Amino acid sequence: MSPVEVARDASEDARSICLREYGSAPDVTIYGDPNFTFPYVPAHLHLMVFELVKNSLRAVQERYMDLDKVAPPVRIIVAEGIEDVTIKVSDEGGGIPRSGLPKIFTYLYSTARNPLDEHSDLGIADAVTMAGYGYGIPISRLYARYFGGDLQIISMEGYGELVK
Repeated sequence: MSPVEVARDASEDARSICLREYGSAPDVTIYGDPNFTFPYVPAHLHLMVFELVKNSLRAVQERYMDLDKVAPPVRIIVAEGIEDVTIKVSDEGGGIPRSGLPKIFTYLYSTARNPLDEHSDLGIADAVTMAGYGYGIPISRLYARYFGGDLQIISMEGYGELVK
């Protein structure tokens, strides 16, 4: 299976959660050769892309939902290099403040409110979990490193972020 297909599936899954949470979701645009493949575990790549896209969708949706502007799409680029593969997720969700950047790879840290507080009137099984547990980014980096890669987050506060 192509990583472009995995990115498409993961972004559709993330968009469906965003739709349930907010009633709408920004588009996701994916660039890359759909015929390109490399050795990887599809479920792990899906989880990594899903978590990163979910964070981007939440940031863009929350930034644009009260404005009279159409939310810009989240962009995913799958690039095949000679020595590596890069999957870049970028958004215009406002970025992460510099003070929060050292914490983003810490388990249980989240820029979102705790989902258990948000949905305290619902049963656990009924809660929509868009964000807030603080596991998505740390686990995504762990998977990337386990397979010889890495996860980098470059934030442009006031604009958005770039994840590679």
